[in-house]
Amino acid sequence: MKQIINILLILIAASTSAQYAPNADEQGTTAISKDSSIIKAWATGYTNYIVGEEVDTTWQHPEKALGKAEGMSGEVVSLGRGGEITFTFSDTIFDVEGPDFTTFENALNNTFLELAWVEVSQDGINFIRFPNYSLTQNSVGSYDGIDATKITGYCSKYRQGFGTPFDLEDIGLDYINYVKIIDIIGDGSALDSDGNIIYDPYPTSGSAGVDIDAVAVVNQQNTDGISDISIESDISIYPNPVINNVQLIVNNKQLNKTVQLLTLDGEIVKQFNISNLHTTINLVDLKKGIYFIKIENRIYKIIKI
Repeated sequence: MKQIINILLILIAASTSAQYAPNADEQGTTAISKDSSIIKAWATGYTNYIVGEEVDTTWQHPEKALGKAEGMSGEVVSLGRGGEITFTFSDTIFDVEGPDFTTFENALNNTFLELAWVEVSQDGINFIRFPNYSLTQNSVGSYDGIDATKITGYCSKYRQGFGTPFDLEDIGLDYINYVKIIDIIGDGSALDSDGNIIYDPYPTSGSAGVDIDAVAVVNQQNTDGISDISIESDISIYPNPVINNVQLIVNNKQLNKTVQLLTLDGEIVKQFNISNLHTTINLVDLKKGIYFIKIENRIYKIIKI
C-alpha cells in the first residue's frame, strides 16, 4: 500500500509541475508575432458582444479588435468578467498542417495574463471549445502574474504583440467561420478541461477581464472576386460545403456544356461535357479545400470538407 501511495504522489507531483510552451521571447515558444509572414488575414467583423462586469465604456469598442493587431495596450476591446465576443471573417478558415488562427491580447508583460476560453463554430450556432489546461496552484492577486509554462489552450498566453496559435485538428474540425472568446473569471470558480481550477489576476476593474487586440488567420483561402455557389436562373449547384458529391442542375435546353473543376491555382482536375439536366460531380478523390466549377464564362466556388 505504501508503494502505491508513493507512486500516486509522484504522479500528482509530475502533473502539477508539467510545463507548456514558454514566453514569447524564449526558445520553444509557440508565440506568433503580429508581423509574422504566416498570417494571411484578420477578423473583419464581430457579433454577440456581451460585456461582463467592471468595464468602463472607454473599453467597450469591439471594432478596435478588427484588422491587424496593434500590439499596444489601448487599442483593444475589454470583455469584462465573464464577457464574450464572436469574431467573423471574410472567408472560411481551413484546417491544414500547423496552426490555423491565432489570438492576440494586450498583456504588458509575460506574466500579467488575463485568460479566456476559445471556441469555434462552422454555423455560428454550435460551438466547440479548445482543450485548455491550467496548473497554477494558488489564487492570483489583482496585480500579480502567472507562469506561461503552467497554462495552455487560452486566448491570452502571450504578451501584447504575440498571438496564441490554435489548430483545428485538435478538435477534429475541417473548417470554421466563427471564433468566440469568453473571459474566465479567475476567482477559482472556473475549471479547465481536466477539472483543475483556473486562476488569473483577480479582481481587476475598469477594463476587467481579457482585452482582445485581434484575431489573425493563418490558413484562410483568398477567393476575392469569385462568386459563391448560388442558384441562378439557369444553373444551380449544391450543396456547399460538400463532402463527396456536388449536384449540378442546368435549367435550360442548352445541354451540351463543358464543365471544368479547377484548383485555387487554376489547375484543371476534372473536365467533362454534360448532356443531362441533372449531373452529379464526384469529389471523393479530391483533398479538402476550395475548388472552382467553371461553366462557359461563369465560375462558382465550392468547399470540399
